[in-house]
Order: sequence, then C-alpha cells, then structure tokens
Amino acid sequence: MKREKKSSNNYFVIILKKHFRKQDVLLVPNILCYLRFLFAIAFLLCYTLPITIKGNPNAGIYISVGFMALAAYTDFIDGYLARTFNQRSKLGALLDPMADKFLQCLIGIALMIRFAKFPVIFLLFAVFLGKEITLVFEDISLAKRNHTYGSAKWFGKVASFLFYVSTGVLLIGGPFFVKNYPISGPNATVESFRLAHYIFDSICTFVIFWLVIAWVLYFILYLYLIKHGPEEIKDKKCFHKKESDND
Repeated sequence: MKREKKSSNNYFVIILKKHFRKQDVLLVPNILCYLRFLFAIAFLLCYTLPITIKGNPNAGIYISVGFMALAAYTDFIDGYLARTFNQRSKLGALLDPMADKFLQCLIGIALMIRFAKFPVIFLLFAVFLGKEITLVFEDISLAKRNHTYGSAKWFGKVASFLFYVSTGVLLIGGPFFVKNYPISGPNATVESFRLAHYIFDSICTFVIFWLVIAWVLYFILYLYLIKHGPEEIKDKKCFHKKESDND
C-alpha cells in the first residue's frame, strides 16, 4: 500500500513537471492566456462599479462587454497562433481552460452582485462552482493514477456554450430589462415582478439543467477512466528510473 501511494505521488509530480516547463512560460499564446485573466478582472470591475461617461449611466456595461469581447478574441487568437507557429505547449493546454473557467466564474459573481434580488442567480453560481471544483479533484485523482480526461467532451462544450450565451443575455439585457420591469420600488407592479422573475428564472434554470447534465456525465466518465482511462505518461522510463533510484 505504501509503495502504491508512493508510485501515485511520483506520477503526479512528473505530470506537473510535464505541464510547467520554463521555456513555455513566455510563449505568445500563453501570454495571451495571461491577458485573458486580466481582461476577465477588468470586466468584473467595469460591470459592477458605477461608471458614468458623459452622463451615460450604462457606460460600465458597454466597457465590460468590450473586455469580454477582448477575452473571447484572445481565446481565438492564442489557439490560432499556437497551431500556425508551432507554439503548442502543455502549459497552454492547461491555461486555456483555466482562463475560460475563471471568466465564467467572474461572470457568475458579476450577475450575483448586479442582480442579487434574484435567488436563482445564486443557485446557478453554486451549481457551476460545485461542478468545477468536483472536476478539479477528479483531474487530480486521475493524474495520480496516470490517467487523463483527454480533450474536452461534447457535453462539457455544450454546457459552456449555453452558459456563455445565456449569461451574456442577462449581462447585456438584464439591466435594461430590470429598469423597464422593476421588481421593487415605487414603479414596481405585480406584473413587472412576475415577468422579471419569469425571464431570469427560465434562463438560469435552462443553464442549470445543462450544467447538472455535464456534471453527472463527467462523474460517470471519471468512474470509468479510473481503470480504463488513457495514460498521461506513455513513456514510463523516466518514472521507473526515478522510482528505482529512490528504492
């Protein structure tokens, strides 16, 4: 049992070293990934802070959408540059989905701050966060067994696409919709309250459904990959050499 645990830890260390190589840190596609993290933070600040330009109280929304567009553009261009100029790296393959999830996380935070009166927003964020935290632990568990999920799965891509589209609608249209159909204050009516909740609840419930589907399917796949998953380290010579040196 002790030897098996030691073997798992060695696999995990080798996999980490495989992904984090010094020569990959300053590759242009990876630098664009770093910028995507910064654009995501700029998006959150601009969307949640009161920004008025030339009397326009919605200026922050427009600017934040611009940062989202920049983040999306870097997502496209870093992959193009990596393929065209042969600058693919394990670090880039790790950073790219991390930057996407970071942006999605900040989108959820922005929605909770801006639309705190809609409880379904918090449920959406809780499901998203639970799914991603579970996947992190599953990735680590697979890595210790020298297995990997491999490329992104179709159900994960569908869930991410629907998350971006649906939350994008809420981010851009939500402030204007709530202004025209208030749920509180002197201008609020029963009809506007019901309509606003119906729109937000319907959109978020749709996304939650697909996130749960992806969450469950990833867990089923994880159970299968524990024993039958593709190997992360196919050439085990370096591993066996290191293990024999330590014995």
